[in-house]
Amino acid sequence: MSFEKVETLLQLCRESGLKLRTAESCTAGAVAALLASVTGASDVLDRGWITYSNQSKIDELGVSPELLSKHGAVSEAVVRAMASGGVRSGGDVSVDVACVALSGIAGPSGGTPDKPVGTVWMAVALPNGEVVAEKYIFQGSRIDIQRQAAEQAIVLLHQTLKQLMS
Repeated sequence: MSFEKVETLLQLCRESGLKLRTAESCTAGAVAALLASVTGASDVLDRGWITYSNQSKIDELGVSPELLSKHGAVSEAVVRAMASGGVRSGGDVSVDVACVALSGIAGPSGGTPDKPVGTVWMAVALPNGEVVAEKYIFQGSRIDIQRQAAEQAIVLLHQTLKQLMS
Protein backbone atom coordinates (compact mmCIF):
# COMPACT_ATOMS: atom_id res chain seq x y z
CA MET A 1 0.00 0.00 0.00
CA SER A 2 1.29 3.40 -0.87
CA PHE A 3 1.81 6.02 1.79
CA GLU A 4 -0.13 8.38 -0.47
CA LYS A 5 -3.36 6.40 0.12
CA VAL A 6 -2.90 6.57 3.86
CA GLU A 7 -1.91 10.24 3.72
CA THR A 8 -5.01 11.01 1.64
CA LEU A 9 -7.20 9.29 4.22
CA LEU A 10 -5.55 11.13 7.10
CA GLN A 11 -5.91 14.47 5.28
CA LEU A 12 -9.60 13.79 4.67
CA CYS A 13 -10.02 13.17 8.40
CA ARG A 14 -8.14 16.36 9.30
CA GLU A 15 -10.31 18.43 6.96
CA SER A 16 -13.48 17.01 8.50
CA GLY A 17 -12.26 17.10 12.12
CA LEU A 18 -12.64 13.33 12.42
CA LYS A 19 -10.61 10.98 14.60
CA LEU A 20 -10.05 7.33 13.67
CA ARG A 21 -10.16 4.20 15.79
CA THR A 22 -9.51 0.59 14.88
CA ALA A 23 -11.01 -2.61 16.28
CA GLU A 24 -9.02 -5.48 14.84
CA SER A 25 -9.15 -9.22 15.17
CA CYS A 26 -7.50 -11.11 12.29
CA THR A 27 -5.17 -8.22 11.42
CA ALA A 28 -3.93 -7.87 15.02
CA GLY A 29 -3.17 -4.14 14.77
CA ALA A 30 -1.98 -3.97 11.15
CA VAL A 31 -4.51 -1.28 10.21
CA ALA A 32 -3.43 0.95 13.10
CA ALA A 33 0.20 0.29 12.12
CA LEU A 34 -0.49 1.39 8.52
CA LEU A 35 -2.13 4.58 9.76
CA ALA A 36 0.69 5.26 12.22
CA SER A 37 3.35 4.68 9.56
CA VAL A 38 2.65 8.16 8.18
CA THR A 39 4.22 11.15 9.92
CA GLY A 40 1.60 13.26 11.66
CA ALA A 41 -0.93 10.45 12.08
CA SER A 42 -1.19 11.25 15.78
CA ASP A 43 -3.57 14.13 15.07
CA VAL A 44 -6.07 11.66 13.54
CA LEU A 45 -5.40 8.18 14.97
CA ASP A 46 -7.08 8.14 18.38
CA ARG A 47 -6.83 4.54 19.59
CA GLY A 48 -7.18 0.93 18.60
CA TRP A 49 -8.13 -2.41 20.05
CA ILE A 50 -6.79 -5.83 19.19
CA THR A 51 -9.75 -7.99 20.08
CA TYR A 52 -8.53 -11.36 18.90
CA SER A 53 -10.60 -13.46 21.30
CA ASN A 54 -14.38 -13.45 21.55
CA GLN A 55 -14.08 -12.46 25.21
CA SER A 56 -12.07 -9.38 24.31
CA LYS A 57 -14.75 -8.36 21.80
CA ILE A 58 -17.27 -8.58 24.65
CA ASP A 59 -15.09 -6.88 27.29
CA GLU A 60 -13.53 -4.10 25.20
CA LEU A 61 -16.17 -3.30 22.57
CA GLY A 62 -19.42 -4.40 24.17
CA VAL A 63 -20.24 -7.08 21.59
CA SER A 64 -23.01 -9.23 22.98
CA PRO A 65 -22.19 -12.87 23.74
CA GLU A 66 -25.49 -13.84 22.11
CA LEU A 67 -24.47 -12.12 18.86
CA LEU A 68 -21.17 -14.00 18.84
CA SER A 69 -22.89 -17.29 19.61
CA LYS A 70 -25.55 -16.83 16.94
CA HIS A 71 -23.40 -15.47 14.08
CA GLY A 72 -19.79 -16.27 14.96
CA ALA A 73 -16.93 -13.79 15.21
CA VAL A 74 -16.46 -13.66 11.44
CA SER A 75 -19.81 -12.15 10.52
CA GLU A 76 -21.43 -8.94 9.44
CA ALA A 77 -23.35 -8.65 12.69
CA VAL A 78 -20.23 -8.93 14.84
CA VAL A 79 -18.06 -6.47 12.87
CA ARG A 80 -20.94 -3.97 12.91
CA ALA A 81 -21.10 -4.34 16.69
CA MET A 82 -17.31 -4.07 17.00
CA ALA A 83 -17.20 -0.87 14.93
CA SER A 84 -20.12 0.68 16.80
CA GLY A 85 -18.55 -0.31 20.11
CA GLY A 86 -15.29 1.31 19.03
CA VAL A 87 -17.07 4.60 18.39
CA ARG A 88 -18.79 4.48 21.79
CA SER A 89 -15.89 3.20 23.91
CA GLY A 90 -13.87 5.73 25.85
CA GLY A 91 -12.46 9.06 24.88
CA ASP A 92 -13.79 12.55 24.46
CA VAL A 93 -17.46 12.32 23.45
CA SER A 94 -17.33 15.80 21.92
CA VAL A 95 -14.96 14.57 19.18
CA ASP A 96 -16.34 12.99 16.00
CA VAL A 97 -14.97 9.47 15.68
CA ALA A 98 -15.11 6.78 13.00
CA CYS A 99 -14.07 3.22 13.74
CA VAL A 100 -13.10 0.45 11.34
CA ALA A 101 -13.49 -3.13 12.57
CA LEU A 102 -12.21 -6.37 11.03
CA SER A 103 -12.74 -10.03 11.81
CA GLY A 104 -11.69 -12.87 9.57
CA ILE A 105 -10.08 -16.23 8.98
CA ALA A 106 -6.45 -15.70 7.99
CA GLY A 107 -5.65 -19.43 7.92
CA PRO A 108 -4.12 -21.66 7.06
CA SER A 109 -6.77 -23.55 9.06
CA GLY A 110 -10.10 -22.55 10.56
CA GLY A 111 -12.10 -22.21 7.36
CA THR A 112 -15.44 -23.86 6.68
CA PRO A 113 -17.50 -24.22 3.50
CA ASP A 114 -19.56 -21.16 4.56
CA LYS A 115 -16.53 -19.19 5.73
CA PRO A 116 -13.44 -20.31 3.84
CA VAL A 117 -9.92 -19.24 4.75
CA GLY A 118 -9.52 -15.67 3.52
CA THR A 119 -13.02 -14.56 4.54
CA VAL A 120 -12.85 -11.15 6.22
CA TRP A 121 -15.75 -8.96 7.31
CA MET A 122 -15.10 -5.23 7.77
CA ALA A 123 -17.29 -2.44 9.05
CA VAL A 124 -16.90 1.31 9.39
CA ALA A 125 -19.02 3.05 12.03
CA LEU A 126 -19.52 6.77 11.53
CA PRO A 127 -20.22 9.49 14.08
CA ASN A 128 -23.81 9.80 12.82
CA GLY A 129 -24.51 6.17 13.80
CA GLU A 130 -24.36 4.81 10.25
CA VAL A 131 -22.42 1.58 9.80
CA VAL A 132 -21.16 0.28 6.46
CA ALA A 133 -20.10 -3.38 6.25
CA GLU A 134 -18.43 -5.39 3.50
CA LYS A 135 -17.31 -9.00 3.09
CA TYR A 136 -14.12 -9.91 1.28
CA ILE A 137 -12.45 -13.19 0.40
CA PHE A 138 -8.69 -12.79 0.10
CA GLN A 139 -6.23 -15.34 -1.28
CA GLY A 140 -2.74 -16.37 -0.28
CA SER A 141 -0.83 -17.17 2.86
CA ARG A 142 -1.83 -16.02 6.34
CA ILE A 143 0.46 -12.99 6.02
CA ASP A 144 -0.93 -12.21 2.55
CA ILE A 145 -4.51 -12.31 3.83
CA GLN A 146 -3.69 -10.10 6.82
CA ARG A 147 -1.89 -7.57 4.59
CA GLN A 148 -4.67 -7.49 2.00
CA ALA A 149 -7.28 -7.06 4.74
CA ALA A 150 -5.39 -4.18 6.39
CA GLU A 151 -4.92 -2.42 3.06
CA GLN A 152 -8.57 -2.91 2.09
CA ALA A 153 -9.61 -1.45 5.45
CA ILE A 154 -7.81 1.77 4.52
CA VAL A 155 -9.62 1.78 1.15
CA LEU A 156 -13.01 1.10 2.79
CA LEU A 157 -12.42 3.86 5.34
CA HIS A 158 -11.53 6.32 2.59
CA GLN A 159 -14.52 5.39 0.41
CA THR A 160 -16.95 5.54 3.32
CA LEU A 161 -15.67 8.88 4.62
CA LYS A 162 -15.65 10.39 1.10
CA GLN A 163 -19.33 9.46 0.76
CA LEU A 164 -20.06 10.96 4.17
CA MET A 165 -18.38 14.21 3.16
CA SER A 166 -20.23 14.52 -0.19
